[in-house]
This record gives sequence, structure tokens and C-alpha cells, in this order.
Amino acid sequence: MFSDTAESDIRAYVVWVPKRMGWETDVPYATRTSSDPRSRHFWDGRKKLMAGYERVLRVQRGNAWDIYLLYGPDARWGQGDPPAPDFWMQQIGEPGAPVLDAAIFGAHARALSPHPAAHPVYND
Repeated sequence: MFSDTAESDIRAYVVWVPKRMGWETDVPYATRTSSDPRSRHFWDGRKKLMAGYERVLRVQRGNAWDIYLLYGPDARWGQGDPPAPDFWMQQIGEPGAPVLDAAIFGAHARALSPHPAAHPVYND
């Protein structure tokens, strides 16, 4: 997930939800897809965070899952719904929202970094 940076202050918060026949007991196996030690994994069995993102992102088609969000270092979390992300992409078929593209997502992540020079830029 973070293979192009050794930056220690970057974090990934991976929230697993009960979709596609997934259960909380599946999470330990699923965490292998994001095993970087800077990743933290959570289970949202009641879909509260998912519902919060539906409101914040104004998702019109279904649920806010399989979404990828970026927050800069100034993001502040409080009570209630999560804050709006600085950038997001999706794989849920949401009209008008960018579909996940790793290169584009990475470029936005580097732009939000407090240490942009620490991130190499790859050109294909």
C-alpha cells in the first residue's frame, strides 16, 4: 500500500463492512491485502461509518463502501459524521465521482503529504 514511501507519519485506516457476504470473522484474513504496519483495521458491523460517508459524500447509488479517501494533516475528526475528505475515489458506480485509479490516487496522496519530496514520482 505504501511501497513508494518510508514516511512514518502516513496512515491508512481500513474499515471493513458486512458486504458481499463478509463477516467480522473474515477480517483477519482480509487484512493481508493491506499488511503495512502503518495500516489500522476496523470492523463497522453496524455500518455507522458507512452511513456517515453516505451523507458526507452525498452517495446516491447504494452504500458508501469500496471508497478510498484522502485526508491531509489538518483533518480534524469530531463527534457525528466524519469530515469531508480532501479527495476520494470509488468503485461503487457513483455518478460524477472519480473511479479508483491508483496512479491518480497516489498523485493526490503525494500532494497532500507534509513532505512531498519524500515521495518518488513514477512515470509510466
